[in-house]
This record gives sequence, structure tokens and C-alpha cells, in this order.
Amino acid sequence: MKGRRGLELWLAGVLAAAAFSVAGMVRGTFPFGSASRNTNDLGTQYLPFFAHLWDVLHGQAQGDMFFNWQSAFGVGFWADYGVDLGSPLSLLVAVFPRERIDLAVFVITILKLALAAAAMAAYLIRIRPGPRWLAALLGASYALCGWAIDDGAYVPMWLDGLIALPMFCLVAEWSLRRQHRILSVAVIAVFWISNFYTAYMATLAGGLILLARVLTSDLPWLDRFRAIVRHVLSVILGVAASAPVLLPILKANGLAAPSPPGVFTPVPVENLLARLLPLSEGVGRSPSLYVGTAALLLALSLPFNGSVTTRTRAVWTVLAVAVGASFLWEPTHVLWHGFDSPNGSQYRQAFTLCAILVICAWLSAAERAPSWIALSAASALLVALALSTRDSPLLNQYSVLVLALCAAAVIATMLTIRHLPRHRAATLLAGIGLIAVIGAELTYSAVVVDAQRNKVLIASTSPWGTRQQAFRDTITSTDNWPKSRIDPATPTTPNDPLLLGGQGSGYYSSLLPQTLSQTLTELGFGWSSYGRASYSMSNPVTDAIFSIASRLDADNNTATHAEVPPLVTVRPKVLPDAPEDSSAFTNQERLLGAAVYDVPKYKATKTDDDNVLRLTATCQPGSIVYLHLPKVWGEARLEGGDEWFPLTAARRPGINTSSAMIKLGQVPASGVVAADLKLKATPGSNFSKRALGCLDPARLAKAIATLNATGATKVQAGGHSVYATLRPGTTGIVVIGTLQQPGWRCSTDDGPWKESANYGGLLAVELPGPTRKVSCSYRPPGLDLGLSVGGGAVLVTLALALVGAFWRRRRLTPA
Repeated sequence: MKGRRGLELWLAGVLAAAAFSVAGMVRGTFPFGSASRNTNDLGTQYLPFFAHLWDVLHGQAQGDMFFNWQSAFGVGFWADYGVDLGSPLSLLVAVFPRERIDLAVFVITILKLALAAAAMAAYLIRIRPGPRWLAALLGASYALCGWAIDDGAYVPMWLDGLIALPMFCLVAEWSLRRQHRILSVAVIAVFWISNFYTAYMATLAGGLILLARVLTSDLPWLDRFRAIVRHVLSVILGVAASAPVLLPILKANGLAAPSPPGVFTPVPVENLLARLLPLSEGVGRSPSLYVGTAALLLALSLPFNGSVTTRTRAVWTVLAVAVGASFLWEPTHVLWHGFDSPNGSQYRQAFTLCAILVICAWLSAAERAPSWIALSAASALLVALALSTRDSPLLNQYSVLVLALCAAAVIATMLTIRHLPRHRAATLLAGIGLIAVIGAELTYSAVVVDAQRNKVLIASTSPWGTRQQAFRDTITSTDNWPKSRIDPATPTTPNDPLLLGGQGSGYYSSLLPQTLSQTLTELGFGWSSYGRASYSMSNPVTDAIFSIASRLDADNNTATHAEVPPLVTVRPKVLPDAPEDSSAFTNQERLLGAAVYDVPKYKATKTDDDNVLRLTATCQPGSIVYLHLPKVWGEARLEGGDEWFPLTAARRPGINTSSAMIKLGQVPASGVVAADLKLKATPGSNFSKRALGCLDPARLAKAIATLNATGATKVQAGGHSVYATLRPGTTGIVVIGTLQQPGWRCSTDDGPWKESANYGGLLAVELPGPTRKVSCSYRPPGLDLGLSVGGGAVLVTLALALVGAFWRRRRLTPA
């Protein structure tokens, strides 16, 4: 038996990985086929973040773990790392070529599923001895539960919570047995660093599971109480040890662009129960509770299994029912989600009930297979479940058939094991047969669920290919950072600066700072996702403000070039106040330091086409017409033009989306501007009085020449710092072409570090007098406090371990 120790862990992991891979083969998704698996945020957010991590680990990043120079003209990265990339497995991305970033994320996803299966199998064997093959099967059932496939497969950092829950349960067991005090704290810390969001849910569920273990334990009540105290202390110290990552995340979340709170609508009980059955799918609309027919049938047999103590049956049945009911009550729903009802998928905690069902299944079958009475009662409950959910739209036409066939296999296997306990060959064959049947069920369910989900959430990007590589090659060959920027635009995702290279305004993150989003909005940039996804905007004035000398033309895969000031410029000390009737045009002029637009009054009239509205104004001939209607969805062009330019505020304009300023064309010799708008929704009061601006190229060229004449002579950028050499005798205020954010500190001529200044939303340094050198450095807000808290937690953990070892030694030492 010693040689077989741990075999169930390997079997569980291999089974989970194999089933997930075979499902991908059947579906023809990457890397087994041409279909993309980059559903939703996997393609637009997480893959680009992995690409940046690859760049950092290989020393090729424009930025580092603290700061990201490429997105949103420069933004902190440490909190993004903690939210999306904190798992130690993320570091495996470094062993893959960059152009195989999709494969790296796929492999990491499979490893997480395999580790979740192995962790659950280890926990099951720990709490009660039993058939190792059954522990492996139930571990794989947990790892391939409905939540893992339907919700977690395209949000890889959530899968860290799937691993964390059985690991936290192991920590609870160690607390019961007074073992591994340092390791307990380390486990808690690692998973809170990996993904604090699902780790929080796993911590709550782990506490409930420990409570069930305590109530069913035979230990004296004082020892049970001490076990709870030890576990609580381990959790507190583990969470505190994660503070260097956790506190900057919480700080960044407080500074992020807010999204409206989600409105919780409890799922009908019929649909909640339907999600227990095979082939059910309802991502975002219902909790994904499927754990395979074997785990479900065995869990349902627990209340009727006379081989299990009454107390165990009662406690675990109540726990499973109570946790399921908590998904339907708003106060507990909010508690599960950290007191913040989420937008999008509303049942992100569903994996906790999946774990409890798997544990119930193990408790029912570990010591002895359930009797025919218990299996008959469980079968009756399955029939009732199927009948009560037969009209649910979340079920597949084959759900009941798969349920019936697999239930028959489970019953036959359990009865064989119960009545032929000494026939090892028969028992082994029955176990192998059940593993094959349930493995096929889990695989088929994964295929169906993935196919159904992709009808609702489509793949946002294709895997890395020749198109992306061509873009990256063009950007890399043109890149002149930090002398100037090249904007890759956002041809594939909002995070193309991370994915393709370059330095632009594109950035998509739940932690995008509110002040940054507000400044970009005031300058005319467009966004979506409640201001948490900013997009590129082609405009020569903002190009001058942010030193964008080159821009990717995605249609032709070429780079355009323009004369712009350096990244670091010098301005008068006083920034003009924004006018009361400010617009994106006046805001751009304010930061540029020169008046370059004419903003005429316009007249709106209807045309012969009822869907087209015409804005008429007068501007200087030869100037360039720009239109800014952030809260309008539709298309626009100059009268008689061939090309319509999009206004993209399609969903809840001004709340969920905002249209960027767009270029319409040149003012004709007559000076009359006629802009046609093809509206896709009734605009209401969303029309700005200053929607049109006419840019004078000559005035812009003069403003750029002035900034070039007084700007920095040399600019250097580190991972999270910037240095500029100024002209002799420079006074005034230095303005750096990045957005001002908490965490920046600056010094002049190697003097003391001080808080940075704010120049209309840009990072700035007030010069005390004639200055030759300016330095600025970024440090994530909350990091210093986090290091202090984390260091203190480590010291307390070590001290408690040493004290415990000392007292144990004294107790064992003869008088």
C-alpha cells in the first residue's frame, strides 16, 4: 500500500485533464482545432496580461511588475497582477514562446483543473479511508463540475479558488489534528495571493465544512473549540501574509472606475435544480452545480445510508441544503460575493456547493457502498428531480437519458462492491467500468456546455496567428520608446498595447483608475464596460499631448508618422481654468497649451432620409472637421462623403459605453460644414452643443514647435520610473505625457522625493527654480503597508511555531 500512496491524486488529475482535453478535441477548439476558445474576457483581458507577464519575465517589457507603460499611456500593474496572474502557475508562461501565448494559457488552465481534482481526492482520503479509485473519480467530478466548465474555464484565475477550497479543507483537518501550523498559513497565503476573490469564497466554504467536521467529530468539545481557534488563526495570519498583494488590490479597487451594482434576481428553484443534471447550461443566469451523476446519486444516498452515523448524515445534509438555499437569498448572496453583488455571472460561488456535494458522496460510499435501500431512495430523488425540471430551458434534450444511463452504472457498481467485497477482480472491474462511464459523461457534458455557452458568449479574439504577428513586427520595427510613442490602436482587443506592443490609450481592466478614465473621457476618448475599457483615438492634438509619433494602420499593416513633442515638456506654472462651457476640444487645447480648434455653433435639421440628421456650421476652409457625440450610437460623415465613421455608444450611452471623437474630413472652400448622422437609436438629450470642432493644422504645427523648442533634451524610462534632462535654466512646470495617479513621487536635480503635481490630469513636477534634471518613480499604493502587515504575519507565524515546539519539547522532557 505504501507504494500506492498518492495514486488517487495522479489518477484524479489525469482523468480531469484528459476529459477536458478530449472535450476540446471534439469541439475542435484551440489547440486541437481552428475554433477559438478565447471566450469573452479570456481573449480581451487575460491573454494580454499573460503576454505582458511574459515580456516582464523575459526582460522585454516596457514596464515591470509595478507599472505598465504600454496601456492607457501608463498605468499601475501590480494590482492587475494580483487579480489576474497571482497564481504561481502563471509563471509557467515564461517557458513557452511568446507567439504560443494561447497554448501557455490553455496548459495552465488544464494544470489548474488537474490540481483541483488531486486536491479534492487528497482531502477525501484524509477525512475517511476508502477506495482510492472512487476518491480519484470524485476528485475529477469536482474539477470538471459545471462551474469549472461553464464559468471558470474562460476566467482562469477563478480556477485558483477551485483548487483553494479542498486545500483550505485540508488546512482545517490539520487544525483538527494539530499539524502543519506553518504550512497551514502558507497555503492560505498562496491562494489569497493567487486570486483573493474566489479564495474569499473558498474560505467561507472551508469554514462551514470545518464546522460540519467539528460537529461530527468524536473529539472532546474543548479540543474541537481549540481546532476552530487554530483554523481561524491560520486564516487570519495567511490573509495577513498576502497583504503585499491584497492591500494594493483593495486600494486599486477603491480608485477604479465604478460599475453599477448588480441587481440580484434569484433563479427559479426549478432552474437551480436543473443545473444539477448533466448537459445543463445557463452561464450567468443560474448556478452551475453539475458534479456528475456518480457524485450526485451518492450524495443523495447519504441521508438514507444506514452505514453512516445519524449525526453525520444530518449535519452534512443540512449543510448542503443550507448552502444551496443561500444562493436564493439576497443577504447571503451578497455575503458570498464580498458584499458586492456582481455584474455578469451572478453565481460565482457555485463551486462551493459542488465541493460539498462531492464530500457528501464520499462520506456515503467511502467505508462501505450504500445499500439497495439507500440507492433506491437516491434513485427516487433523481426521478423526482428529473420530473420537476423537465420543462427547464437550461436542460439538453439528452440530459435525462444521460442521467438514467449513468445512474444505472453507478447503482450496478455500488451493489457489486457491496455484495462482492472479497472478489477483488469484480470490484476492480466495476470500478474501472464506472470510471469509464462517468469519465465519458463528464467529457460529453463539457462538450455540450461549451457549445451552448458559446452561443451566448462568443469568442472575442482568434488565437495568435500571422495577422497578430504581422502587427507586432510592424510595431516593433517602428517603436521609438521613450523618445516617442507608437499607438497600436485597438484592432483586436482593448489591450492590444500589451498583446501587440507599442504604447497607446487602449486598456481593459476592472481596476482602471477612475481619474484616468475621467481624463481620457474629457479629452474625447471612447470606452465601454462602464469606463473600464478605454480605446484608441486617432487625433493629432492628443497625439501631441501624449507624444504619439507613430500609429499602426491595421488595414494596411503600416505605421503612419507625425511630428510631435517629446514625452516630457515644459509649460507655464499656471494651468488655465477650464471654461464653464468646456468640451473635449477646449480640454485638448488646455493641455496642449494653445488654441487650435474653432468650435462653431451648428444647426440640426432633418434630411429626406428620416434616419439621417444633418448638423450644419461654418468653419475656416481647409481646416479638419472633428465630431464628438459621446452619448450617440450611429454613423457620421460629411455631406456627400463615401465613408461612414462609427459612433460606438451602443449600450446604455454614457453609462456602459461612450463614443470617441472622430475625424470627418476637410472643410470645403465654401467654409460650410454639413455633417450627416445616421442614428441607430433615438438620441434624446445626448447631443452636445459643442459637437463640432474644426482643427487648424497651422496653429497645431506652431504649438508643437513651441513645445519641441522648450521640451526635454533627453528622456529615459525605467520599469516604473521616468527621467528627463532639461535645457539649461528651465523653469516652470514639467509635464510628462502620462496620467497622474496616486503612487507617483518626483524629485528635481536629485533632491528629496515629493508627491507629484497634477496638470489637468497629467503627471507634472513643479520646478523650484532653474532645473536640469527631473526624476519620477511609481510605487503601488498600499504596497508599503502591505509589506509591513505581511512581514508581521510571517514573524508571528514563526514565533507561534517556535513557542509551540518549545512547549511540546518541555512536555516530552522528563522532569
